[in-house]
Parts: sequence; structure tokens; C-alpha cells
Amino acid sequence: MIPDNAVRVEAYCSTANLGAGFDVFGLALNKYADRARVRITNTGIVRIKALGPYSRELPRAPTKNSAGPPARALLDRSGLNTGVEITIEKNIPPGLGLGSSGATAAACTKAMNHLLQLDLSNNELVRTASLGEAAASGFAHPDNVGASLLGGFVICYGNPLRTVCVKPPAKLSIVVVSPKTRLPKNKTGLARKLVPQKIGVRQAVLNIGHASAIALGFANGDIDLIGSGMEDAIAEPYRESLVPGYRAMKKAALANHASGVAISGAGPSVVAFVDKTKQDPKKIARVMVRELSKNNVEATFFVTSPAGGARIIRSS
Repeated sequence: MIPDNAVRVEAYCSTANLGAGFDVFGLALNKYADRARVRITNTGIVRIKALGPYSRELPRAPTKNSAGPPARALLDRSGLNTGVEITIEKNIPPGLGLGSSGATAAACTKAMNHLLQLDLSNNELVRTASLGEAAASGFAHPDNVGASLLGGFVICYGNPLRTVCVKPPAKLSIVVVSPKTRLPKNKTGLARKLVPQKIGVRQAVLNIGHASAIALGFANGDIDLIGSGMEDAIAEPYRESLVPGYRAMKKAALANHASGVAISGAGPSVVAFVDKTKQDPKKIARVMVRELSKNNVEATFFVTSPAGGARIIRSS
């Protein structure tokens, strides 16, 4: 028995990796949010509609849209002979490294779990939502969907996938700087190909140490400790070419007392973590934008805080 015929869910954008936590760490951002209205139908199929400011380029085919595979998987799991119509309100700009496809997958997964009364665990929800990332980028990375689903700081690890969610410190501000660069087609796939399949022991040891500092920093509410771990030896050295002027911008932000700086996901956006009780995050943002302008790169910025997880905003 399905108590609700339709439900509307909201899921926020996110930043992933946070430097050393490649494909493992994510943080929900209280800025843009996608909304998904999911309605039960008797068609037996998954149908996708889209509206909102960034809906034009959103694929409607269920196998190509990040909402489709999670919806199909959960319909099959339910054993019910039903279909769904998913209407996505696309508010998160795609291609900026802010988990746009992950938020869509997260919202849809949360909605389907509610409508079908599946009562999935956090681990199962994130595993299922990750199927949407495989459709969107070719790889089922769980970091963005984990953050958008669960909120706060998430650690996604292991096989089978496990998740840990930690409440971020209240004094944490996140500066997000987005360079206005021409994005290559399948930017996320290209960024993944730049990362080597094999790394040396030295790089692995550096990242284990740095990732440990980030996790402990979030657990203890220590923003400077978090920032000290945002040095990456695996992905950023190969991806920084996608963000012209990145090194100079990072150096300038740290010199102005940002706690840590990293490329957001596959980029080109860059995040800086700031203790707002000690530093002015907008001042640091302006320094970063100014540094990019020296490389003839225009950029926009916003300052935000961590967000909560995906939430039901209306049932019907």
C-alpha cells in the first residue's frame, strides 16, 4: 500500500574531494538546491520532465539522466508493477564542480524511498543514488550524492559502500570561486582520465595523512586542522591545468588566512575554507578573484555555509 501518490524533495549542491579525500569526502553547501517531484503512475516506466533555469541541457532519457537509474533500481526492488513520473526543477548550475547531477540523483532517491516505503539505510540510499552518477559521468562516485543526501560532511568508503556523516563546525564558511572558462564536453570524464591509475607510496602516505587530518578536524570542529589536510598529492597536481592560475590563486588565499583551498570536485570551481570568527570570507573571495584576473580569467564567487541533507518539502 502506497500512502502518498507524489512527493517533492529538495537536495542541496555539494563540494567533493576537499583536497586529499578524492572520491571519499563530500560537503553539502547551503546555496543551490535541486527539487524533484516524483509521482507514481501505472505505466511501469520511468518518465522524466525538467524545468527551472538549468533544465535546457538536462537529458530526458532515463538512462542518461542521473535521476533515472536510481528510480529504476528502486522500482525493481519494490516489486510493484508501477512507474514514476519525475519532474526535476534544475536550479544547480551544471559543469561547475558543485555536484549538480549528484543532487538530482539524491533528491530522486530520497523521494522514491519515501513513496515506495522501502526504509533504506543511509548506506543503501547512497549506493543507489550513485547509480545516477554513473549515468551522468560514467563512474558511480558516491561523494557528491552522499553529501546531498545526508547533509554536512560525509565520508564514503569501502566495498560494499559505507557512509559516515559528521556535523561541520558552525563557524565554518565556504568560499566558492567559479572561473568563467569554456568547459570541455564531458568535463567530469576528462578530469577523471587526468588522474593516474597508479601512484607512488609517497603520494599515498601524504594523502592518508592529509585525509586523516580533514576527518579529525571535522570531528573536533577544528577548521585549521581541516585546512591543513586540503593538500592533495593524487588528483589536483594533474587537474590544476583545468583551472588557469589555480596555484597563484591558492597561494594568495592562504596568504590571506584561508584555512585551506582545493578544487571543488572536477572543477573548475575552487573552494576555500574560512573560520568566519577570525577572517572575513568575502575579503578572501575577492583576493582569489583578483588573482585569477591577473591570468585574464574572469570569475564569480559566493560565500556559504554547510547544508543539511535532502528533505521532503511536500507529499500529496
